[in-house]
Amino acid sequence: MMGQSIKRNLLSANVFMYQQKIYVYGYEQNKTDLNFKCFSYSKSLQLKDSIIYKLGKYTPSDYVDISVDSLHEVLNFYFQLANQKNVVSLVRCDSTLHIIASANNFDANRVNALSIFDDEKYYYKNSLYIIRSVDTDTAGNQFYLTKTTIKSINKPFEYDYNWQFAFERRYIHRAAIIYADTAEVVVYANVNGGIKKGQWILRINANKGTLIKGTKLNPKSDTRHFLYSNSLYNKQTKSIDVIGSIYDASMIDFTSKAYNFTNQAKAHKLFLITIDSAGMIEQRVEKPLALPIQTKTPDGLKSFHVKVREFTKLPDNSFLVWLDMYEMSLTNTLTYYASWQMSFVPNDVDYELKQTKLTLPLKAFPTLISYQNGDAYGKFYLKDISEYDKFKYKFIKNSVLIKSDVDDIGQTSYVFKKVNILNSTKTFNYVFTGKKGLENKTIFKSEQGQKANLFFSNKTKYLSFITNIADTEFELKLNEL
Repeated sequence: MMGQSIKRNLLSANVFMYQQKIYVYGYEQNKTDLNFKCFSYSKSLQLKDSIIYKLGKYTPSDYVDISVDSLHEVLNFYFQLANQKNVVSLVRCDSTLHIIASANNFDANRVNALSIFDDEKYYYKNSLYIIRSVDTDTAGNQFYLTKTTIKSINKPFEYDYNWQFAFERRYIHRAAIIYADTAEVVVYANVNGGIKKGQWILRINANKGTLIKGTKLNPKSDTRHFLYSNSLYNKQTKSIDVIGSIYDASMIDFTSKAYNFTNQAKAHKLFLITIDSAGMIEQRVEKPLALPIQTKTPDGLKSFHVKVREFTKLPDNSFLVWLDMYEMSLTNTLTYYASWQMSFVPNDVDYELKQTKLTLPLKAFPTLISYQNGDAYGKFYLKDISEYDKFKYKFIKNSVLIKSDVDDIGQTSYVFKKVNILNSTKTFNYVFTGKKGLENKTIFKSEQGQKANLFFSNKTKYLSFITNIADTEFELKLNEL
């Protein structure tokens, strides 16, 4: 029932969601001994599992914040003493909080070495794939895809080297892993010169590290850029559906770093390409998408850019797409602007592109985006325009958008998180179409010194998490919009 809540004493508590369960973790001080504790709950607030792990004669202030990740489909909790930057302790659990492994005071550089390659790494079960690039001066960057396998899930970060795949020496501008399983690794590559110039989907043998097939997204002799944004891999048919945006060669040059997005809002095009298991293109669809926004404003000319946040294939073979729109009003900074749902519906020719009405949430929530120095929320920063292809497919860190939905009459609603970087307070806001037009309502907020977050279980129901100001207690609560 809504309003139901759980309160527990827990020091320095924090929260995350994994495999549809909510995990709350923190410390318990037992006289001079410090224990780590973690609880897991269902989305209906049923306690599922818990653990307690003895850390020794410490206090919470002896440690920096607990870090957690789910690498290799297990939960890894890291404990680092504030006065020992080079060592870290680990507790590794499965999703039921059964302890698989623990280690005290091992080399923190093993963890840091992996985080360096956070941009282009991919985990599949016990395998780790990393793309590295080396500047060769004369021929540009040389890209390598490396596969390693963890020696044992019971040992922290000990890997066996399996193989290395070297991309062609010249003209590779970008390479990113988009899928992997026991049979193959799928890589997106942007080639910015030579006879193979264009955008490619490469299939690489996961056991041997050899190229199976390369599929060019661009039609033959087409000079336009087909920039990848999202994809779906069908495990049964081994086909790949790829979606992205098409740009004329005059709009962006990745080599010279020249660009001109003046007409991009009116001339934008989406592509939808299906590649079969043999690497052959089954269909290539282009759909014009004029962005219904005003690029000329009193502040000057602005450009707007889209990326595909969600891409889903439905049982009737239509595709549901959520586009996030970003504004480039500052040089090399793309700032969140709105979200837009559309669908590719099969017809007698190929697909009909059906669009919902675009609403502009910043009109109801004008303070959502802050340009205060150091506030990265809602922004994607480019070193220069040559990283524009990276913006199209990369997950946005520090997103302000928690979710967006469309109701039965086609009206879009949003839930946003706004963080005040000066005092670390958070507000969670619901922007929707009401009787007065677009409305903004604060549904949850924290005060200085409190941690807070929320997780949706469906369109209207969510769990809120908050600690008290003393950081000694947390509350999980069921809520509804």
